[in-house]
Amino acid sequence: MESFRIKKRTLIVIALFISFLINLNRFLFIVYPSLSYFDDIAAGSVSVLIFRIITFAGYCFLILYLTTHQPSFLQKVKNPLRSVVFFLVIIISAIGSFYLIMGIHKLLLFEVIEPEREGIRYVWVVQCTVSLLIGWLLLFRKRRKTDILDKERLLKEKAQSELQALNNQINPHFLFNSLNTLKYIIQDNKRDSVEFVDKLASLYRYILQSSQRSLVPLQHELDFISDYIYLIKARYESNFDVHINFNIDKKATMIPILSLQLLLENAIKHNEISSEFPLQVNIYNTPEFIVVENKKQPKTRLMESTNQGLKNLSKRYQLLLNRKMVISDDAIFSVKLPLS
Repeated sequence: MESFRIKKRTLIVIALFISFLINLNRFLFIVYPSLSYFDDIAAGSVSVLIFRIITFAGYCFLILYLTTHQPSFLQKVKNPLRSVVFFLVIIISAIGSFYLIMGIHKLLLFEVIEPEREGIRYVWVVQCTVSLLIGWLLLFRKRRKTDILDKERLLKEKAQSELQALNNQINPHFLFNSLNTLKYIIQDNKRDSVEFVDKLASLYRYILQSSQRSLVPLQHELDFISDYIYLIKARYESNFDVHINFNIDKKATMIPILSLQLLLENAIKHNEISSEFPLQVNIYNTPEFIVVENKKQPKTRLMESTNQGLKNLSKRYQLLLNRKMVISDDAIFSVKLPLS
């Protein structure tokens, strides 16, 4: 569980503020004597004011700390007995600190007599009540903040889990299609099959790294699809072509790994590629997107498809960049990948 801690410095500031408000009339008497209703000889004493601000603040800090940082012995007590024990601790702390401070006051300054002593008792109850209320508010805020941090952590873990699952879907999908391509090459040109296998091994090493890297520089993806295009052209020769044109910093631009490869694979899967219907894929950028497009020329007999490719990529963009892809399914099929 994530922890949101209430800092002691915050409690000290609050305690000093409460203490200053309690002693505000004494402060005003020192600054503006005509505003005070005190008639005792110590009312205008700066030393008394400082002593009471410090000691009253210490008392408020004690109540705040006990409320927001419950001692370990309290945490061992089971509810509802814990609440009873807590209030007993507060009462004992209030009574004990009152007589302690009155004793120190007598030693350092003078003995506080009635009716001022009775007035301080009343102030003691007020300070305790205010400190308890503020302490509970801080405790409520702490628990609420902790709940928010826990929810954010769970959402992050869920997103990472979903992203890992999506990345894992890529590997078998790509391998299946590559092996189909290799089958055609072995049948048509056995000499090129060795180079094809070398390229395939290199590409698959890159794919295996996809589970460790979510975002990669655009330049890495372009290097990757350069080898991937070689594998495709080994099968389709001049009937398949890719035009690439970028005017952005390819090393600084980050995209989800295997994005471009997936879109090329999608174009190959769903379009006729032959001498009569050559396929050209254009990859370029606009100020806001990387665009991958091709003229639609549907196959007469579609290959078996799980229809998960674009959904997979769309989810990865949403998880990694919190951006949405734009898909246009017209005469020109295009996918726009948002730039990070």
